[in-house]
Amino acid sequence: MRTYDAVFFDAANTLLYPFPSVGAQYTEVARRYGVTTSADAVQRAFRQAWSQVQTQARREPVRYGIGEPDGRRFWQALVHTTFTQIALPAPFDAFFDELYNHFAQPSAYRIFPDSIEVIQHLKRQGYIVGIISNWDIRLMPILEGLGLMPHLHHVSVSALVGWEKPHPKIFEHALHAIATQPGRALHIGDSLSEDIEGAAQAGLQPLWLQRHETSPHTYPVIRDLHGVLDWLDKS
Repeated sequence: MRTYDAVFFDAANTLLYPFPSVGAQYTEVARRYGVTTSADAVQRAFRQAWSQVQTQARREPVRYGIGEPDGRRFWQALVHTTFTQIALPAPFDAFFDELYNHFAQPSAYRIFPDSIEVIQHLKRQGYIVGIISNWDIRLMPILEGLGLMPHLHHVSVSALVGWEKPHPKIFEHALHAIATQPGRALHIGDSLSEDIEGAAQAGLQPLWLQRHETSPHTYPVIRDLHGVLDWLDKS
């Protein structure tokens, strides 16, 4: 008898990633609104803005908000804080609308080479496969456009559920949807606090995906998604 029934994945930087970088894509759109800068400069400003906006929103159960209006407000604050450090594109509202719509397109992302291969293998072995993601409502059409949706049994998105990782309620939502107990599910992601500690607190078995560097920890670490298959083979 197998140990697990279901395998959940985080989305961003686990199954898919922005391509080219966020800084490069922001820079390209900003150029059309009169701001000439570099991708590296925007990337640095974005990281600083991300930290600031996330800290301000940490008291909220869903930092990206619930539904379209909340999500837009979060990202507008983030983009404004980013370009305040460089130069604000003008008119800013038009710039933000174009940028927001740009990142709703599957073409702004790439799938990691191991994503679909591993998911298909899990499905052939009879596992329920899903995603638990902190994202706004744009994620669903992105997954569809990248060809991931046909391979998934369920997707829990924070902006639709009303809670985000690491809160246990988003994990509970996903487990309830597929009628599986916490101890019968894995969750794989790249964030220690959101994916690993959050999953562990909700009773799921976490696997910490560290594609580029390894941070020693008591939680099990995998270097790519094939590590999921290795873990299951040993379970």
